[in-house]
Amino acid sequence: MSTAAALPEECRLVLYDTDFIPRHHRVHGVSVLPGVTFLDMVLRVLRARGVAPACAELRNIVFAEAVTTAEGFDREIRLRFGPAHVVGESRWLDGPQPFGAWRENFRAELHLTTEPGEEEFPPCPRAVGAPEGDGVPRVGAMADMYAHTRARAIRHGPAMTCTGTLTTGQGELLAELALAEPDPPGEAWFELHPAKLDAATIVAYAQTRTSIAEPFIPMFVERFRAVRPLPGPFTVHVPRRETLAPSGELFDSDLLLYDDERRPAARFDRLTCKRIREAGLIDRLLEETVVRRAGARTVR
Repeated sequence: MSTAAALPEECRLVLYDTDFIPRHHRVHGVSVLPGVTFLDMVLRVLRARGVAPACAELRNIVFAEAVTTAEGFDREIRLRFGPAHVVGESRWLDGPQPFGAWRENFRAELHLTTEPGEEEFPPCPRAVGAPEGDGVPRVGAMADMYAHTRARAIRHGPAMTCTGTLTTGQGELLAELALAEPDPPGEAWFELHPAKLDAATIVAYAQTRTSIAEPFIPMFVERFRAVRPLPGPFTVHVPRRETLAPSGELFDSDLLLYDDERRPAARFDRLTCKRIREAGLIDRLLEETVVRRAGARTVR
C-alpha cells in the first residue's frame, strides 16, 4: 500500500458559482458548498496518488466555516496535507484573479492503514424493528425531509436532491435513496456524490424533528471511514436515535451508508450538526465580494 509519502503537500481546485453544487444548494439564499463535500475531495486526492481510500480514516473532523460562492465570484480551494492531517482552505476569485485571505473551512486528522476496514460495518439491515405501542414502523418520504429543511431556509435544487423512503422504528432509521436526476451531474467523478453525502446528513436528524425554526449544518465528525464508492441507489442506516443537546444548539448522530448491493460504503461516527441562529452568519461570508463590487463601481 502507498504511504503518506505519496501524498501531495498541496492540491488546488476551483469551485465555480455555475457548478451544480452551489447552484442547487442554498442556505438563507446564499450558495453554499456542503461541508461534507470535503470528505469526497480528500478521497479523490488519495486515489489519484495511489492511496486506496478504504485504507484511510479521518478523525476529529471540523467544518470550521462554510465555503460560499456568489454571482460573478468563484472560489479557489486548496487541500494541504501533513504527515497525519489535512486542512481545507478557500479564497475568492474574481475571474482568474484571487482576492481576500485564505480562510480555513475544514480540518481533520488523517490516519493511513493497511486494513480496509470493511469488517467494522455491521450487515446492512433489511428492516427496522417495530416501535413499541402500535407495533408498526413509520414510513415516510425523503421529500418530507427536504420540505423540513426548506422551511428552515435550506433549499435543494434537483441536482442536489435524493428521492426515496425513510422507515423508523425502535430508535433506528433505514433510508432507501437514489439521486433524483436520472443522469446526475458527474456521478462517475465522485467517490461519494455530494448530494448523497448531504442527504445522509439530513436523514441523520429525521427521527427527532423539532419546532426549532433555524437550520442545522454539520460542524464535527469524530470519525469517518469510506471503504468503497457509492454509485447508484444506496441505503442509509441510523442505528440510534439522534441526540439533541439540552441547549438546542447541537444534534449528534451516527450513520452507516451501503451501496445498491447492500455492501458497506461509508460510516460517520458522532456526526454533530450546529444550529445556525442568524441569517447574518451566512451573509457575512459574502462581505469580501460586496467590498469588491463596490470597489469596481468606484473605479468606473
